[in-house]
Amino acid sequence: MQAPAPQPPAPETQELLSKLRDIQDPGAVGWWPPAPGWWILATLLLASLIVAVLWWRQIRRKTERNRYRVEAVSLLQAIDPASAKATPEINEILKRVAVTTFSRTECGNLSGAQWIEFLARSASINCPEDAQEALLEHLYRGSCDPEKNHVFKEFAIAWVKQHSQFVESKEKHNKGEAAHV
Repeated sequence: MQAPAPQPPAPETQELLSKLRDIQDPGAVGWWPPAPGWWILATLLLASLIVAVLWWRQIRRKTERNRYRVEAVSLLQAIDPASAKATPEINEILKRVAVTTFSRTECGNLSGAQWIEFLARSASINCPEDAQEALLEHLYRGSCDPEKNHVFKEFAIAWVKQHSQFVESKEKHNKGEAAHV
């Protein structure tokens, strides 16, 4: 059996076929303007960059503000508690840190029990008895007790690390009371 021969298309179909054109490829897609997803991604990246820069600046400022603490701790750690000059050296470093953090008028002239009270109040830690004895007795005698100096040194390191810059002074606390009474 032979396949029937194809019949020519009808005149209406012939007319429609003559109107057809070849398939044309669409033009290349341009890179601008980007799709909305790219705008969102760019915004998120920019926001992340800004947050990272601000966070880095805050960390850097905090590090700069606390650089004196790191230096004071390294100076304190270098002191030998068995040395005859250990107590005055530790006290000198504590005074330098206190004057740097607070003002000379607030803590520069403190000594003895007032100095110990200021140290305890500004760091919210109690000064151990051995450290108090080293400060009150051994500071001006020139005698040396390595155990008490070691306790004093450890207290000084803890104080340098923990002291707060915002301490109410007695003058500010008793502001409403008459000073001469």
